[in-house]
Amino acid sequence: MKIYWQRTVLMVGLGWAFGTLALAQNVLTADEAVAVALKNSPAVKASGLVVRQNEQLVRSARTIPNPDVTLDSPSGTFYTLGVQQSFRFPTVYTQQAKLQQQQIVLAQKEKVVTENDLNYRIRTVYLNAQYADTYLKQLQGQDSVYAQIAIAAKRNFEAGTIDKLALIFAETQAADVRNQVAVASQELTIAKQQLLLFMNNRQETNEQFALLPLAVRRSDRLSFANLSLADSEISKNPLVEAAKQMEVINQKTLEVEKASALPGFMVGYYNQSTRETNLTYRWRVGVSIPLWAGQYKSRIAAAQTGQEVARQRTEAQTQVLSVDLQAAQGEVVKFQNSLNFYETIALQQANDIINTARRFFESGQTDYINFLRTTNDAYQIRLRYVETLRSYNQSVLTINYLKGIL
Repeated sequence: MKIYWQRTVLMVGLGWAFGTLALAQNVLTADEAVAVALKNSPAVKASGLVVRQNEQLVRSARTIPNPDVTLDSPSGTFYTLGVQQSFRFPTVYTQQAKLQQQQIVLAQKEKVVTENDLNYRIRTVYLNAQYADTYLKQLQGQDSVYAQIAIAAKRNFEAGTIDKLALIFAETQAADVRNQVAVASQELTIAKQQLLLFMNNRQETNEQFALLPLAVRRSDRLSFANLSLADSEISKNPLVEAAKQMEVINQKTLEVEKASALPGFMVGYYNQSTRETNLTYRWRVGVSIPLWAGQYKSRIAAAQTGQEVARQRTEAQTQVLSVDLQAAQGEVVKFQNSLNFYETIALQQANDIINTARRFFESGQTDYINFLRTTNDAYQIRLRYVETLRSYNQSVLTINYLKGIL
């Protein structure tokens, strides 16, 4: 009777674990999630508006002062109309226009920074959802077997074929796995909800969409298998490009300040004599002389300091990203080695343990306690493999983010 119940339990449990049919669902890829999120993101839209705002300011770079219109009575016998217009040196307007063009470039690069950060966050959430989905399926397979074991243990205990300790152990193991299933299910729900929030206007409001299986892309494994920790290819990172653009902005600001120290011009029309004064003698032309050189020198010096500040910030940003990249490269090598161990040795051994324990249990050569302990260790190997798979993919994702090639 004991062997019959054990064989029945194993066959039913394993059938539930590996014979479930997948429900027909729409498969959402990471690329699709990113595309929808970028399209609907308020942050990306705001960055686009900043670009437009700077484009709208281009004409203002050549703004000249408003003309002065006066009504004077130079002789006390009549009023005469006067107009005066001042101009800065033409180089000032040229340099201001160039500065504004570079402000547009900076706004565009900052928009790329926003998109890159959002891209990374969404792909991280998608990876977490893949992990939770795969982890949940692994636990559900174990839960199906352990639930049937607990039921059979109770029946055998009532029949007097096993003791109380075996019953309690079987029920405890089943309850523990059931709790892990509940936790993993909640984590999957949260990850899917986060994806929906990022996608904003997505129609799936009840998380009824499937995910691609958690796996290592072959291209990633080939690309990152032999990484050198000395690799610091972060020149394409949007943060570095934005920092370099700030150097350009400060250089253009310096050129504007230097041009501002050049003389200005003034032209006007007045009549400071009688009504009969010849038109030729009613014009006024002048030059504004930058006499107070100290104020111009201080602004130029401040612009030069700003240029150096921008340069140092670029170096600091590059340094931080290089350190992060080196750490991520070390992680990907570590997890690559771990994956190789699981895929070449550990997973096969786990399957052998489960199959062997199953045969012993069906033939009555092992009891409930030993079967559950042995198979639990094997299931834990499978779960650790899933965790390592997630960690490896996260490291690859981080490397691509730091290099600006997501």
